Amino acid sequence: VLPPPARREIFDQYGETGLKNGIPDGTGGVTGGRYTFAVKPEDVYSQFFGTASPFTDLLGPMNGSSPEFYGELTGMTMIKQPIKPEPLVIEMSVTFRDIYNGAAKKLTYTRRVLRPDKTTTEKVQAINLIVAPGWVDGTVATYPAAGDEGVDSEPADVQVRMVTKPEPSWSREGSTLYYTATVTLLEALCGKVLSIPTFDGRELSVPVTQIVAPGMTKVVKGEGMPDLETGEKGDLVIRFVTIFPETLTPAQKASIKKTLS
Repeated sequence: VLPPPARREIFDQYGETGLKNGIPDGTGGVTGGRYTFAVKPEDVYSQFFGTASPFTDLLGPMNGSSPEFYGELTGMTMIKQPIKPEPLVIEMSVTFRDIYNGAAKKLTYTRRVLRPDKTTTEKVQAINLIVAPGWVDGTVATYPAAGDEGVDSEPADVQVRMVTKPEPSWSREGSTLYYTATVTLLEALCGKVLSIPTFDGRELSVPVTQIVAPGMTKVVKGEGMPDLETGEKGDLVIRFVTIFPETLTPAQKASIKKTLS
């Protein structure tokens, strides 16, 4: 639409080029021009409809999902975006020996798989997992798409979560191992050589020559758990529990008093 009569005449005689670039001025030059349509179509739609697309109410926003009633309104079947279900979490028990040395584990579980007719059936699945030396309690190994399958959904992931079995006398903080040694009152006062079994099949002989006071610990360097990143072993910290006698004879009491006084 060209309301000014002059622009109409220019367009009829010189076309769109005359409007944009100008017309001959009779002296070898041009006059006028610079008529361009600089407004984007989206801006025109926004001015009239309040949105960049006049079909937003029907089809939903641009680059967005269509409304639920679209299929009923148009008679077309909309393609559903597959959803990602929550992962299947499986706990796997490991021992201190497994974590100390590393171990290969085989884990079986049941998952649902899709048949060609879109129904599901159960299937026993196996996972081979390598426990790295130094893994910490709660470590999670993820196996993408190894979980349940379903219609209109992506296969779920499987997450194997490591749970450390309790070990009598042992505990752990990072690469530091803690061992609780039980000694008698006589051993706490007079000393003892502790024999501590390691998780790689050795026996540590640890002499205790000082008096074992309440809360005392003894550190053995380099006999802890391997560090996951460096592979170097931490320390072994020995804690003590002293067992006191339930009764003493008068003679024993007198002897102790004489010795300690």
